[in-house]
Amino acid sequence: MNASPSLHAALRLIYFSLTVQMTTAVLCLAFTGKLLRLRIYTLSFILAALITIAISALLPAVGAWPYYGLTAADSPHLTPAVSMSWPVFYGLRDGSFRAMVAVGAEGIISFPSLHAALSVILMIALWPVPNLRWLTLCLNLAVLLATPIDGSHYFIDVFAGISVAVLCFLLAGKIAARVKQPGRAWGMAVFRTSSVGDASQN
Repeated sequence: MNASPSLHAALRLIYFSLTVQMTTAVLCLAFTGKLLRLRIYTLSFILAALITIAISALLPAVGAWPYYGLTAADSPHLTPAVSMSWPVFYGLRDGSFRAMVAVGAEGIISFPSLHAALSVILMIALWPVPNLRWLTLCLNLAVLLATPIDGSHYFIDVFAGISVAVLCFLLAGKIAARVKQPGRAWGMAVFRTSSVGDASQN
């Protein structure tokens, strides 16, 4: 990447595209009527986030750049996108950083890679949408290529993220299959409860 700054600049933009992609996925699955797929996608995202956070808490791995002490002098044409998070990561370890907030939070998860997990979830979730299938596939393969550099990850972090994504999608699919119509089931339960209540009053 250092030898090809133009390629790295393009991959860096793609690396930051996940927020737009995830919003697009919600809208496309909703407006194309693939509501079950939307439920599976949303649940997969939640599960992947929770699992990666839990694993990173038990295995607080640091990325390749800070571990090897790499600086801009080693690769003058690129700087990892997560470089601002390293002081937070080390601050949490030594106790000097104590203010964890959602707004403006830095990414401190190295293993497994949540970026890799989300990119795979997007590929699987949007595969049934013909107009977005190949675009999403190519775009997120590029995200996986950019993740080791811009995310300061080892390849094992990326492979672990892919495994988490597949596991979460399969698990979410099984959960969603058991409750295919949650709104209807909830409505029927409320109706039955209210009917029983009215009957007891009469």
